[in-house]
Amino acid sequence: MLSTLSALALEVHHLDRAADWYETHLGLDGDRSEHEARYQVGETTLVLREPSTVPRGGLHVHYALSTPEDRYEDWLADLAEQFDPVEFDFGSARSLYVDDPDGHCVEIGTGGSDGDDPLTGVFEVALEVEDLARAEAFYGDLGFEVVDRGDGRERTRLSGPMALELWEPQRGIADARGAVHADLRFATPDPEAAVEAVAERACRVETVESGDGAGGEPHRVRDPDGHYLTFHAE
Repeated sequence: MLSTLSALALEVHHLDRAADWYETHLGLDGDRSEHEARYQVGETTLVLREPSTVPRGGLHVHYALSTPEDRYEDWLADLAEQFDPVEFDFGSARSLYVDDPDGHCVEIGTGGSDGDDPLTGVFEVALEVEDLARAEAFYGDLGFEVVDRGDGRERTRLSGPMALELWEPQRGIADARGAVHADLRFATPDPEAAVEAVAERACRVETVESGDGAGGEPHRVRDPDGHYLTFHAE
């Protein structure tokens, strides 16, 4: 039902400080406006946003950026010069974790899409939820499928346009936390069908302006845990 995570927004206290960090340490190149900075990472636009509008962007978001296998050691060496990355070996993939200036836990790992760029996309986002079963049902209606449940931690991993981790309040690897009031944007063949799938479970449904000149009317819903999801045509 949902084909691509087209945008992920992070709330930051001071835009220039946050943008400087992402440009200096992750090598991202994008555009800044008064309250936002935007960076393209694979198919996903990473948005840094000062608190000014609703949705604001997520607080303490844990998300994962993919890197090719042959670039991983370079990232580890570069980030270790100024930070103390936590590293984890999943067997089939390796990841490192660092915190940005606003407490977002940035994972760089080999578990996502491959490519020629140092960072090739966003392959995982973790959301904090109040009721795991309720959240599973909501995202299941959008086509996400459960692939793993926590052993000793109240968490569920789902597959979809990216891996979606649903966490009841807790700390994960590198003390990462699931996002509060996240702002996610998805491309889909049928935005209205996506809305209809979750309308009865959603706290709010609205039509919003496209803002990108692409035409059509994106639809936005707020899930039972306060996360905002915008659906727009491919």
